[in-house]
Amino acid sequence: MGFASSYLNKHSLFKPFIVSGPEPGTGLIVVIPSFSEPDILTSLESLYSADRPYFPVEIIIVVNAPDEAGGHLLEENRRTVLQVRQWSGKKCSPSFRVHVIDAPPFPRRHAGAGLARKTGMDEAMHRFNLLNNEGGIIVSFDADSICDSNYFTELERCFSDHQVTGCTVYFEHPLSGDDQPPVVYDAVAGYELYLRYFIQAMRLTGFPWAFHTLGSCFAVRAKVYASQGGMNRKTAGEDFYFLHKIFPLGGFTEVNTTRVIPSSRVSGRVPFGTGAAIKKYASGDRSMLNTYSLTSFDDLSALFRILPDFFNVTVNEVTDIVARLPLCIANYLIISNFSGAVQEMNLHSASPQTFRKRFFAWFNALRLLKFLNFARENCYPDQPLTRVAGELLRRTGEVPGTDCAGLLAGFRKLQRGIIWKC
Repeated sequence: MGFASSYLNKHSLFKPFIVSGPEPGTGLIVVIPSFSEPDILTSLESLYSADRPYFPVEIIIVVNAPDEAGGHLLEENRRTVLQVRQWSGKKCSPSFRVHVIDAPPFPRRHAGAGLARKTGMDEAMHRFNLLNNEGGIIVSFDADSICDSNYFTELERCFSDHQVTGCTVYFEHPLSGDDQPPVVYDAVAGYELYLRYFIQAMRLTGFPWAFHTLGSCFAVRAKVYASQGGMNRKTAGEDFYFLHKIFPLGGFTEVNTTRVIPSSRVSGRVPFGTGAAIKKYASGDRSMLNTYSLTSFDDLSALFRILPDFFNVTVNEVTDIVARLPLCIANYLIISNFSGAVQEMNLHSASPQTFRKRFFAWFNALRLLKFLNFARENCYPDQPLTRVAGELLRRTGEVPGTDCAGLLAGFRKLQRGIIWKC
């Protein structure tokens, strides 16, 4: 019985696909979902060319498709399997192995990145379980991404701290080149600016789980993956939901000393995310250039600053404290039965620290988003992205640019220079 046998028996959907055992000492396994990916060898070459850590590395590619996929998509998948196997036969060694899983058709209800990522990550768990390596590193990557040459060695350095449960990896989308038309690069500058504005605004509030959640840019320890029930099967947003189960465990950090470079391309395979946002922009929809008002985040800051005031108080005292908050957040708390929630938190909290932990279990990322949407509809209408992003940069002491690309440069500098931890 390995450390993960119980998890695998309960949660794994498939028996192991890979027949050969892992190389002794394997310490890191990269999982890459692949559906209709014509250029996956570019990603593999990038990983292959990266400096090697002191332990063997494996790459698991999960070639997948929904059970309703057309013949041309299945043919493209077959080509991918063949290409990867041929490439692997020429390049691989005991220190760097590549496995390709030709997954069975996924049912329409669950087909997507979540199930593909789960299939690969559970396969990684099977392999770490054979080694009884609970500290093994499971890395999430994408088939259209590349990385810097120090990608593996910086992940190795990060996880050499045994207190680290997981990490996100710094990323930058390409903003120029010959691969895409100019409108696509304009779109990706706006979308990445939105992502960085949103995360930085959350950090401004003091929200503890203010990490980027991109499927191509995170890693977790095997024992942590198992302890939280593994990856979900959501067709999109699987990375967000998975990581927000991991953050409250603590020991989560960022690796900003290397870089993942996700593709700047149009995609219609998922309802949201980078590819979908670029597709909307390229078709003339500029809605992503308006976003949440910074005042909404100021309201959250006001609430999070006074959290200690809610510890060990009566219902009437909760009402009095809420009444002193800005009207928008106060109204949201009232309709969310905040008073009852605080009583429940206090019932199970022996200290302010425990109360704070229980508060953010209640006011989690989903509730934060619900408040932001409540605020945009009832209090603070959306604002131009360049305006609020510029204002936020000025608050941090950075000198903002005037367009999306210039502002994005400021946020990249800011966020790469400060490591967010929880």
